[in-house]
Amino acid sequence: MNHNTDFTSDRFDLIVAGGGLAGHSAALQAADMGASVLLLEKTPRYGGSTTQSSGSFAFAGTQAQRDAGYEDSAQNMEGDLVRASGNLADPNLISLYIERQADAYEWLRARGVVFHPVSLSSNQGVPRTHATDPTQLMDALHARVTEHPSIRYVSPAALTGLLAQGNRVTGVQYVADGEEREALTTAGVVLATGGFSRDADLIRKFAPKMANALRLGGEGNAGDGLRLAWKLGADVVDMPYVNGTFGISLNNYPDPKPPLASEALLRLAIYRGGIAVNLGAERFADESVSYKTLGELCLQQKDGVGFQVWDQDIMDQSVPAPNSTDFESAFARGLVRRADSIAELARSVGLDAGKLEATINRYNEDVRAGRDTVFGRASLGKGWGTLVPIARAPFYIYPCTTAILATYCGLKANREMRVVDVLGETIPGLFAAGEIVGGFHGSGYMSGSSLSKSVIFGRVAAETALAAVKESV
Repeated sequence: MNHNTDFTSDRFDLIVAGGGLAGHSAALQAADMGASVLLLEKTPRYGGSTTQSSGSFAFAGTQAQRDAGYEDSAQNMEGDLVRASGNLADPNLISLYIERQADAYEWLRARGVVFHPVSLSSNQGVPRTHATDPTQLMDALHARVTEHPSIRYVSPAALTGLLAQGNRVTGVQYVADGEEREALTTAGVVLATGGFSRDADLIRKFAPKMANALRLGGEGNAGDGLRLAWKLGADVVDMPYVNGTFGISLNNYPDPKPPLASEALLRLAIYRGGIAVNLGAERFADESVSYKTLGELCLQQKDGVGFQVWDQDIMDQSVPAPNSTDFESAFARGLVRRADSIAELARSVGLDAGKLEATINRYNEDVRAGRDTVFGRASLGKGWGTLVPIARAPFYIYPCTTAILATYCGLKANREMRVVDVLGETIPGLFAAGEIVGGFHGSGYMSGSSLSKSVIFGRVAAETALAAVKESV
């Protein structure tokens, strides 16, 4: 267990439960405002789902975009977020994101986070993915946490209860070093405990269609914070819209044994011009749609298996960074197969060679004719980018499936990140940030918005909690 500060009591200005991106953002924001903070992390390693992610953020109107020749704006991104949500997103949360996204980008850069070149991903009308190495991201922020004299970081520390006086949350109960402990707070508790991607019971309850998806995400993401907030009457939103992510590596293919979370990769050659086929060597979707939509469609295919197919022109676009477009590293690890012909490529993964050749030939003919006659695909992704034929050898194929990396639903919160109960009233002293918050994504998801909202919502939760204390003094 790590205690980086010798505090004289177990009373803090703010308590943050969850040592992922949202929790670190909340703790650092509060400490930089002069508050004492207790930051609890359930598992021995900080990072949560963030370290299992592609490290992608969605920001608009940045200098990095302008340098790459991409014209974008916060207003453009707002439209994409609303459309991706199926027009179900809470407009108050969307407007908060739009107002604070540029500041969040600079806040991260100022704290040593390194961003890679801008790229296009799911549900983006223009390239706005600002990717990081998720390990470097969390290491940079955690170094700030451990160095800050006003933050006590405790790990592993499992949150077991919320303390309350009347209807106000006043502290927490947790277990560390085998001991049950309590800590009190003057400003409140921020729940940043993540979602429930690791909890089979909650997945079956809220997302039965995802029961056969791989369950990855943060090791501690078992719905702990949700259950504790429910005991206080907290409301939830977006629970019917849990979806998996398409493009997760099948590291042992054709062995059905799933990969460990630490070894699984997310690769999306489809947004560079590749196609997705099933075990019948046939396309099963318009590949420009969200990888959440593709994730659901993939689970409907035999054995829940899909294959992304691309050529050397697309391989040449591989970005040497830990993100979904680093195809070369996946090839180096043996997760992508290569062959000089489509027939040979098909045989390398047990597909019918003639059928895959026919699928590729028809797709290429459609691309050259300017019209996808099978699924109507018209772009690389969300209306951006021109389709390209899969024609230049060698060719590549990537066996993949669908996994639940995050649940993108949860507690109802207002734009101040105060948790709202089933009667529409805020629960005094209780705040939420990150994956545990529902209402932002609606029925869909724009790539990069989850990590961005974690930073934004975490900082806002801390600001709100501390401002409320100052107002009451």
